[in-house]
Amino acid sequence: MDTHLTNISVFAEIMGIDGKTLHKWYKEILSGFNPDGKKIIHSHDVVVKTGGSLTVLEVPIVCPANIEEHMGIDEKKIGEDFYTIMSNRKTGKIAFCASTTKYSDLQQAMKPLLPYMEKVRTITRDMAGSYAKLCTELIPNATQIADKFHVISNLMEAQQSVRIRYRQKALEERRKELQLYKEQEKLRMEECEREGKNFTPKKFYYHEPTFSNGDTVRELLARSHFLLYKFPHQWSVKQTIRAKILFENYPEIQKVYALSCQFRKWYARENIGKHSLQIEKELFQWYEDVDDANIEEMMNFKSLVESHEDVIINYFQNGDTNAMAENLNGRINKLITNNYGVRNIDFFFFRMKNFFT
Repeated sequence: MDTHLTNISVFAEIMGIDGKTLHKWYKEILSGFNPDGKKIIHSHDVVVKTGGSLTVLEVPIVCPANIEEHMGIDEKKIGEDFYTIMSNRKTGKIAFCASTTKYSDLQQAMKPLLPYMEKVRTITRDMAGSYAKLCTELIPNATQIADKFHVISNLMEAQQSVRIRYRQKALEERRKELQLYKEQEKLRMEECEREGKNFTPKKFYYHEPTFSNGDTVRELLARSHFLLYKFPHQWSVKQTIRAKILFENYPEIQKVYALSCQFRKWYARENIGKHSLQIEKELFQWYEDVDDANIEEMMNFKSLVESHEDVIINYFQNGDTNAMAENLNGRINKLITNNYGVRNIDFFFFRMKNFFT
């Protein structure tokens, strides 16, 4: 279908036909969507109970042929709704898509796939409780593996939260200074009115220390954003200087950064296949280091890791990740753009089904 669309896109460009006209032409005449496309997309919909009433759950894709040994499950926002997508980690093809992330709804929608779930040996997933329960109940033969991308994303969020906390404090100090200035100016204006004098507003000036590299406090905390994602050997010369200033003035950020790097080194591909006892020993040492630092944001991340410890450690068996699913998300986003959004959600899923199954 999309190869066909590419060919007519070239023709349309030669003929001077605009993109929206071409899209409409493709949808209504050439795609095969009319008249049966909508029926195909809704052929697997199920009725579920929501808040005491019955509603129709859209299940646009059910393709058992794409279920093999290594699968991934993830959520994806399409339009205004969140969808659960199960895909083949080897081929990138979609086996299942439904407009829900709720366990009870997924359990019902996945019934046609249950006879095929015995094939699955590993499944990567994020750390949502509904997906944990789903994999345990419906795919019992599969080893569950926490997706590394989601784990590291949570780690980076915790690390950046400390930097943001200090930046918000710096912004708060400036705001208070500005508020004080406004109150003083108001009093001065009222005094001038009482005394019949002309009022000349004073310009607000906020005195903020400047560091040796030229950054102010707010600039330092804002511009340190990207260097905290990198390891020290990846820093540029300017980032190395900025990091030194940042850590000298904010030792708590330095502690969080060190703990973040420690966890990322533990989670590295180089450790795949290492003995499980050594893996656990290094993780427990990291737990102790986090406790010693006693920084709330990192303690919260530690709690997340402890809650999903087994499925996180399973990564070290073979280094399985949801990389193909993340790649699939990127291709879906591209399809959304090429489809001029998802205003006609049925046609979008009709194309998605043709392209990804």
